[in-house]
Amino acid sequence: EDQGVDIAKRLEDGHLDLPRIFEGGLGVQWWSCFVYSGYIAKKETVDRSLVLIDALKRFEKMHPEQIGLALTAEDCRRMVKEGKHAVVPCIEGGHAINDNLAILRQYWDLGVRYITLTHFNTNNWADSSTDAAKNNGLSLFGVEVVKEMNKLGMVVDVSHVSDKTFWDTIEVVNKPLMASHSSSWEICKHPRNMKDDMLKAVATNGGVVCVNFCPPFVSERLRVESENLRNQMWEEMEDLERMGRRSPSGHFDKSNEYIKQESIKIQKKYRVIISDLEQATLSDTVDHIDHMVKVAGIDHVGLGSDFDGIANGPVGLEDCTKFPSITEELMLRGYADGDIQKILGLNTMRVMEANIGK
Repeated sequence: EDQGVDIAKRLEDGHLDLPRIFEGGLGVQWWSCFVYSGYIAKKETVDRSLVLIDALKRFEKMHPEQIGLALTAEDCRRMVKEGKHAVVPCIEGGHAINDNLAILRQYWDLGVRYITLTHFNTNNWADSSTDAAKNNGLSLFGVEVVKEMNKLGMVVDVSHVSDKTFWDTIEVVNKPLMASHSSSWEICKHPRNMKDDMLKAVATNGGVVCVNFCPPFVSERLRVESENLRNQMWEEMEDLERMGRRSPSGHFDKSNEYIKQESIKIQKKYRVIISDLEQATLSDTVDHIDHMVKVAGIDHVGLGSDFDGIANGPVGLEDCTKFPSITEELMLRGYADGDIQKILGLNTMRVMEANIGK
């Protein structure tokens, strides 16, 4: 909203808007109120979270015939029967609670139904899979956070967390948890993906792992090629600063406008190069579903997508209108109708119900 984007209208870019949501047959979605870690230094994580929750609720009130705020699994079922899109509020990144259980409880009262324990950043009580560890997994306060979430009925989301944080969480939770957007590490060795023993642990817990569509999480070839190019990009940017090139004014400073502009040029150059790489495909994505079903079982796999949280989707899954293509691919691979329905949403609804109740 504050970026001037109206998702009630069909957009030329991005992955989601109301027209495309209905075109893709998307009945229920967790809508993430994501607070960038940059708000931590400004001490505005709670402020930003409240702004996003408020925007979501006002959007629902503006379009009551099309969407509804769903706080229970029964709400979801009812709204889908009414022809509406069910919106389930959630928060991605535990830094949003500002290390305060009272704030966590207030988010619950405002309608938040899951929180991802970390994002790309390690916070003060849980380590991330993509940042330096400082808590040896889940801290003592982190244990209290998970227990409080279970007490409230808020789903514990372990996407983004480090392996140690995952295993600590598995030891603490007493309700089925969720990995809202993670794929298989055995297929693609990205740190955001989940190893087979983790998939099995989620199955034992009764939870669900929802496949992420982010191409470098899906294709190992693309992950390696992209990572190598990004490393080259960072080397060029570091060389730019290290060489101490002088700006036209004859003065050098790492933060001067010349360095900034040259860095932007380097980043743009590599974005183009990376975008030209052979992309992951719909088939590659369903390969993850296949593997995860074999390891965890049909009752413990779902769809996470991460649409509008990623730069682009795989070929054949460019936006949410392509969800029916997943159904078609699963049918071609011999999945029974009932099993397809589990993957498309029933497994996630079961986990929601097990935490929140009917």
